Order: sequence, then C-alpha cells, then structure tokens
Amino acid sequence: MQKPYKIAAKAILFDRNRVLVLRKSPEERSAKDSHGWDFPGGGLEPSEPLMDALYREVLEETGLQIRVIGPAYIYDDIQEEKHLIIVKFACHQPSGRLKLSAEHESYRWTPMEELSGAPYPEWMKEEIRRAHRIFVEYYPPG
Repeated sequence: MQKPYKIAAKAILFDRNRVLVLRKSPEERSAKDSHGWDFPGGGLEPSEPLMDALYREVLEETGLQIRVIGPAYIYDDIQEEKHLIIVKFACHQPSGRLKLSAEHESYRWTPMEELSGAPYPEWMKEEIRRAHRIFVEYYPPG
C-alpha cells in the first residue's frame, strides 16, 4: 500500500552567533507526544513550492522574515501512516518583530557557545551545529 507523503520545511535560524529554538505549546506537545522543542516551519500546502512554504510558515509562526543560506539537513522517515520528509535550511538575517503563533509558547535565542548545555535533544544540537557550519562558511565572523 502506498503511503501519502508529508513534506515540511524548517528554518534553523541564526542571528549573529545565536540560534532560534521554539518551545511547542502544551497542546502541541501532548498531541504529538514530543520533546517539545522545535524549529520554525511546517508543511507544504498542495501545489506550494518548498521555499514558499518555508517563508510562509516562518512568518506565520514567528512574525519574522528570513534569508536562506542553503539546505542543512534532510529528515526522511517512513512511518506507519505516512512518509515524512523534512528539509531543514540554514537561515539568517531575521527581520521583523518576533511574535509567536499559538503553536508555540516561548522561544530562546541560544548562543552557540551555550549549545552543549542547552536542554535540547542531542540530534537537534547536531542539526544546529551542522547548520551553523554552513552559516559560518558563507558568512565568516569578522
């Protein structure tokens, strides 16, 4: 039996040497039984290009406009009910006023030097490190 695809785009967003991580609302955490941390972004609408979905979702969830550097990580999981593909992008230069949607209750701009001690899962920290290497490669400090 063929499973439906669910495709999502997420932003690993840097502002100088800090990364934005969102905390899902209690409703979102209980509905998905998750650790609760999240990057801004979400699923594509039918016939919506990937990059349009990324910009739209980040704006809806954070009120921010962003610039994309490039892909940082692809998550591919064939689940019982669907085939989930999440493309995560290294992003920077947020503009606008950060205002969360109802999907999230809080946010953290985590300095990269504090990432190891942050409460995020290890896989999320590794995705942040990978995106940060791309960010630094294209926009070296100094």
